[in-house]
Amino acid sequence: MKSTALLLALASGTAIAAPFTAGNLLVYRVGSNTGSDTMANTGNAVFIDEWTTTGTYVQSINTGVFASGTSTSEGLLTRSPNGQYVTFTGYASTNGANLTSSASATINRTVGVLTPSGTITKTNFSDFSTAGSPRSATTTNGTDLWMAGAAGGVRYGTSAGGTSTQLSTTPTNIRDVEIFNDQVYISTSSGTSVRVGTVGTGLPTTAGNTITNLPGFVTTGSPYEFAFADLSPSVSGFDTLYVADDAASGGQIQKYSLVGGVWTASGSIAAAAVRGLTINVSGGNVSIFGSTGSSAAAGAGAVYSLVDGSGYNATLSGTLSTLFSNTTLQTSLNSTGASFAFRGVEFVPAVAIPEPSAFAALAGLGVLGLAAGRRRRA
Repeated sequence: MKSTALLLALASGTAIAAPFTAGNLLVYRVGSNTGSDTMANTGNAVFIDEWTTTGTYVQSINTGVFASGTSTSEGLLTRSPNGQYVTFTGYASTNGANLTSSASATINRTVGVLTPSGTITKTNFSDFSTAGSPRSATTTNGTDLWMAGAAGGVRYGTSAGGTSTQLSTTPTNIRDVEIFNDQVYISTSSGTSVRVGTVGTGLPTTAGNTITNLPGFVTTGSPYEFAFADLSPSVSGFDTLYVADDAASGGQIQKYSLVGGVWTASGSIAAAAVRGLTINVSGGNVSIFGSTGSSAAAGAGAVYSLVDGSGYNATLSGTLSTLFSNTTLQTSLNSTGASFAFRGVEFVPAVAIPEPSAFAALAGLGVLGLAAGRRRRA
């Protein structure tokens, strides 16, 4: 028998999230997919949709936050370095005005953190990306938050919310913020000195940091999400970089290799309007998933898939295919609505695997007859 809380939630139309399935994808969707929901700069509801990596729809979560239906740079998703959290951004409310030009003190910007159970923790900030689009955020532990948007630069805050700290002053128009190997990275198309770069050293939390372009990386183009991979045992650390660039030849997934300490182009594949990007490395193959940032029209949005088996310092290979599109979602939800758009894409957060010492402790307890049971592993 359903609980009273569950019945009330169902009656109110609130989405009920089941725990995510390990290995599936999440997609940031703007718009409710109904004919009455017109995409507008005054705001549309944000949903997180779960899909399999073969393109089967699983479930949707109504996040309770909003995004601009016409600002297609919003809505990137990131996954924490430990894989346990997926982070997104949006607006806490609407008031009938253009969201992107609103002051964040009037309409707070929100950072949402998703856990493997499908629950969301939302934190509001009064000084994040004021008069600009909130675009991305990331976390290491669900508490410490790094965020970025069209104004105000890269910022640090915590799940306590309220106010945040601006970490750097140039550039201030930022797109993606990510953490790899305990280092904060960003992408931008603002100015002529940085496209993908580091923010200070490590995980900065105070002001006065410098954003530095990756060695040898281009200083032109329009990069959005990016992901590092370690494909060569002979190169220390990450040696391969995949980038979603929405402008080059109409959109490309690009590959770069770290050769002699310099990031060198290793080919690209056309991917129209691509902005979101995530990867999974298995053996010598890199599975790449990209998403468009297009708005409104049914069929305009898509999630791409590609497997690159070329390896380190070799030309990007594989055939790009459309994994699913706006019309796939319409069919899955038995809807004829056209007012929604896909934005970012990321793998679902994963349940933490206990440390070996924890397994040993459990085994010892089992031998003693003091405890019995299993721990779920993702």
